[in-house]
Amino acid sequence: MTTADNNNISYEQNNNKFNFRVAGIVMNAGRVLLHTTEQDAFWNLPGGRVELHETTEAAIVREMMEELGVHVRAQRLAYVSEDFFEYDGLKYHEVGFYYLITVPEAHKLYSETEFKGLEDNGKLIFQWFSLDELEQMEVYPVFLKKELSNLLDAKGIRHFIQK
Repeated sequence: MTTADNNNISYEQNNNKFNFRVAGIVMNAGRVLLHTTEQDAFWNLPGGRVELHETTEAAIVREMMEELGVHVRAQRLAYVSEDFFEYDGLKYHEVGFYYLITVPEAHKLYSETEFKGLEDNGKLIFQWFSLDELEQMEVYPVFLKKELSNLLDAKGIRHFIQK
């Protein structure tokens, strides 16, 4: 296993990378919380890599604490996604677990519009978007553009494969 942090479940070989990721879906008043970086032109859900011997539910709680400094509760697993894409010169094979999560009521996070995350000297930029805005945005994985508007009424876990 070759990673910057040996506990992360990712593997890099030649120009290929396998990544095991979790992401959190935080929704409030018809909005969803997304993040990007200064160099990227796309948005995605906050989260990160699962660590060895860590459940995906524990991983999303840990990642949100690291990125936002807030203790979240994982309500339920909503999506499992297998994504195949190119990024930063690498061909990715990513398996992602997407959890609907809640932030404590009246947390200051809900009143923020755009803000920097805690990790990597504020490298991640967070912003709330209305679900209607997503259709015109570059959001990955792309299934989120349509699926998030039905999430609160959906039952079960949806599985997506995107090549």
